Amino acid sequence: MSGPAQVDVAVIGGGIAGLWLLARLQKAGYSAVLLEAEALGGGQTLASQGIVHGGLKYAINLTLGSDSEALADMPARWRACLDGRGEVDLHGLKPAAERHLFWARRTLASRMTGFFGSKLLHGRVDRLEEAAWPAVLRDPAHVGAVYALDEMVLDVPALLRRLAAPRRATIRQGRPDLREAGAGGAVMLGFADGRHLQAGHVVLTAGAGNAHALAALGLPAAMAQRRPLHMLMIGNAPGPLWAHCFDVGDKPRVTITTHRRGDGSLVWYVGGQIAEAGVAQGEAALVAAARAEFAQLLPQLDLSGCRFAGLRVDRAEGATADGRKPDGPVLQRQGRVLLAWPTKLALAPQLADLVLQALPPPSRAPFDPAVLAAWPEPPVAAAPWEAAAWR
Repeated sequence: MSGPAQVDVAVIGGGIAGLWLLARLQKAGYSAVLLEAEALGGGQTLASQGIVHGGLKYAINLTLGSDSEALADMPARWRACLDGRGEVDLHGLKPAAERHLFWARRTLASRMTGFFGSKLLHGRVDRLEEAAWPAVLRDPAHVGAVYALDEMVLDVPALLRRLAAPRRATIRQGRPDLREAGAGGAVMLGFADGRHLQAGHVVLTAGAGNAHALAALGLPAAMAQRRPLHMLMIGNAPGPLWAHCFDVGDKPRVTITTHRRGDGSLVWYVGGQIAEAGVAQGEAALVAAARAEFAQLLPQLDLSGCRFAGLRVDRAEGATADGRKPDGPVLQRQGRVLLAWPTKLALAPQLADLVLQALPPPSRAPFDPAVLAAWPEPPVAAAPWEAAAWR
């Protein structure tokens, strides 16, 4: 009887972080497979808004801190990939929006003008004339300024499919237990149905799903932390919009991205302060708070034909001493097992950099993906707005 399939690296978790890492590993010459317990993107990935942040969201209090710096080169790296000249080939993938916007209420527009007009941000921000504002923001009595950021917004379901398609032969479904050390100190991954896989290293990119592996390895749960959100979805949205609303404080009041459902209708996916405050609210209270918020921010907006739904998001990331969001991706190592946390979707390339730096050179041992042919493949998860229970 032949032994288990052997690879240099097994990636566990099929979100953007895992798929991006798989592409980078294989390009670098590693034999690598990805294992997803349920459906690709079904955790934090499809719950994200797809914004390729350049850090300006975190400069909303008019300062540029370390979290802003960590993201500064991300738009350029992602654009290179979409142009077919980057570290991962995403040629042909169209972003949902080329640029994300900041809008300021009229009472705060002067503060925004001073900051975004600084030489520090030259080339990263453009002030839009009122004629170029999105239709839903053309309310000059309440909107004082609109700026376009050098931060595109990705179509996350399309990105998942684009990353997975050329690597389908090495993407398989299953939740392994890291049971024992194999020959040469490799990690043995065992499945309930009797399948086995031997890997020189295992990289966990499963977000909240990493908790299963932490428990199996006897590692402290405190290696991870959670920052939940209660996001809002607005169906039959009044028009396309990809924007943060600027206000005093260190977070946007609302962050809106627009998505198109299978039936062609538009959905606003809303985060920001409203989603953080919504963690303590039920869905009805979240919807009521959102109606009140938009009545204040954009009182001319007609939401009478809209439908609403909440989505609770369990964001998981590498733990920090003070419990705050890490400035960048986090990589934790326990022997041959690496726990990888991108912190934000936009930082998947930086996380892959850290993993590749932490691994030994590829073994160059032959590996034929055909040995996995009988293993089940995971589907791509449905976007949350496709499965929402609208009210």
